[in-house]
Amino acid sequence: MKKSTELFIGLFTTILIVVLYWGVSFLKGENVFSDKRFFYAIYDNVNGLTISRPVTVNGFKIGQVSNITLHSENQAYLIVEIALEEQIEFTEQSTLEIYDSDIMGSKSLQLKISNKGTIATNGDTLKGTLATGLTSEMSEQFGSVKVGLDQLIISFNKVLKEVEDLSNTANRILLHNEEKVANSIDNVEAISEVIEKQASNINNTIVNISDLSDQLSKIDLVTFSNQMTNISKELDNLIVQINKEEGSFGKLLNNDSLYNDFSSAIQSLEQLINDIKLNPKKYVNISLWGKDK
Repeated sequence: MKKSTELFIGLFTTILIVVLYWGVSFLKGENVFSDKRFFYAIYDNVNGLTISRPVTVNGFKIGQVSNITLHSENQAYLIVEIALEEQIEFTEQSTLEIYDSDIMGSKSLQLKISNKGTIATNGDTLKGTLATGLTSEMSEQFGSVKVGLDQLIISFNKVLKEVEDLSNTANRILLHNEEKVANSIDNVEAISEVIEKQASNINNTIVNISDLSDQLSKIDLVTFSNQMTNISKELDNLIVQINKEEGSFGKLLNNDSLYNDFSSAIQSLEQLINDIKLNPKKYVNISLWGKDK
């Protein structure tokens, strides 16, 4: 009876351990009753990948990450072990790529199958790659936007500083020239009053200018231009005739002998007048007694 009890307790404990192991494996996503194959990949950065994350092919789960350890020879690298449950074939040139499996940035592995090379077997090491995920792109974009915002804020601060300096300068100028500014304002007001008082005269002047413009616009410029052209032609003809010694005026201007005769006559007349002044008795005889001499 005692042996039967001990056997029952041992069997129950064994079953309990098996169930516990199966339960833990089930919670981890492992299939205890399937034949597993193990493959490895080496990374310099797993980018947040953890154990038990799924391994997929085109979105279909074929296994999971079973272990992540440091490289024994070079601890700058990490060795990722995967356990494949599905019996699929792929070559040694296939790659294991870490990618973002959801929008929160959770990392998983996807097997990118290649048909080149020899078929991979249990325990082979595949090439590990890292995909640019949505979170990485968002981080890069946010980084560039942040840099742009920082530059914008710096530029805005510079503009505010320049505006502040300009305002201070304007205040200093106004304080030192307050009297001049007041006088300038008074002068502007005085000019405005004068213009307001002379508004009627300005309006009359504008009206007169408008009337003059209307009168000028009524002038027949074509007729006036034709008349001036005719006068110019007549003057040209007159000058041509004078140059050709046609007419009395042309002969008078161009005939040297007539000029010489006229000049000689004037000289003779001048000599006669001088002789009369010198010898008046020679030409005029006046007797008070009526006796002829």
